Amino acid sequence: MIKISMVAMGSLVSFFCLLANFSCRKIDYEARALEITKEAKTNLVQKLTNAIAEGGTKQAIPFCKQNVMAFTNNLGTKKGVLLRRISDKPRNPMNLVSDEEKRIFLEISANPTQVGEYPVKTVSTNETVTVYVPIPTSSLCLQCHGEPNVDIKKETLEVLRKEYPGDLARGYQVGNLRGLFSVQFTK
Repeated sequence: MIKISMVAMGSLVSFFCLLANFSCRKIDYEARALEITKEAKTNLVQKLTNAIAEGGTKQAIPFCKQNVMAFTNNLGTKKGVLLRRISDKPRNPMNLVSDEEKRIFLEISANPTQVGEYPVKTVSTNETVTVYVPIPTSSLCLQCHGEPNVDIKKETLEVLRKEYPGDLARGYQVGNLRGLFSVQFTK
């Protein structure tokens, strides 16, 4: 028979209690996704604002094309998620919503809580949890995503046509749903 001291027994019981508590904790996927997308938005806006300050809107477009997708992917990797920016009218065809994502996009866009504010949507499968976080159009966005020749200057349109020949991401107004962050967690 093995003799176990009271101290060892207490330590063992404490260990199993902690283990049980840890494994029973439920992850708040939505809160985590909101933290990640807040960081992404803050950093993207800061980088974009700096690029505009350095060379104007027409200079920021090539910067976005070369850097934004990599930044988003890298942040997702750092946070342990698949992070994407998706839209029904993308500038970059790699950001086009899938059929399932289009249904979700339409559902979110049809239910604004007020002008420029949209609900977050969480979709769970056996393997993953995906949280869709709205990207509403702000006034800063209009320089490249607004109405051509109204919000978007002619010189900016020329750069957009050159960099993104199949561009669909125009014609937005402040408050419109421009896209979604898709934050996918593995269970």
